Amino acid sequence: MPRRHLPHGCGVPAGHPLVTVVEGALSMIHRHLPWLLAAATLLAACNSSSDVQVFGGDTDIVNDHITLHDGRVTIKAAGVPDAIVDANGQLSVNGQNVPVNGAQRALLQRYNAAAQAMRADAIATGKAGIETATKAIGAAAGKVTGAESADAVRDTADAAARNVKQAAAKICDDLAGMKAAQDELATQLDAFRPYAQALSGSNVSECREHTAH
Repeated sequence: MPRRHLPHGCGVPAGHPLVTVVEGALSMIHRHLPWLLAAATLLAACNSSSDVQVFGGDTDIVNDHITLHDGRVTIKAAGVPDAIVDANGQLSVNGQNVPVNGAQRALLQRYNAAAQAMRADAIATGKAGIETATKAIGAAAGKVTGAESADAVRDTADAAARNVKQAAAKICDDLAGMKAAQDELATQLDAFRPYAQALSGSNVSECREHTAH
């Protein structure tokens, strides 16, 4: 990685231990940059617009069809009013509750629970990303002071990055669980059928592909 010098006039010459610490930290963070950026901003790294996921704000975005706000999942589909699934397993369309039986309610609860689990796991991924950045900087400082060897520094950073990947993989598991509930609802609840294309198999597979790298 090219050497980064502080601007003239800062009073810290190139080669100073402080510069070396910063360079070492930047090098390790650069290696894991996709994970740090995805985690710290709570943005799941997917490429197409239909796969963009943003969590941790007032309204969580699963994709361009599904959002989560105040524990309620809102689903948008072409040509029909928005549908809402709450944590109690109540489906409402255009503000009107849809009658459901016990089995249907249980599926709706699973659907909502998967969305809320996705939010929780995305926030956990963000925290893991921040921890990874902190460990990278601390490990680089330890290398400068001689407290840690180069291998130990690398192992510390790599282990922290693996934690981020493991946390992010749970988001994909939640997405798969949400799609499974969606697909079952499509066969058991007529009122839900127009909304059963909100999640596709490619949403899940692309999520897993991105978390694998």
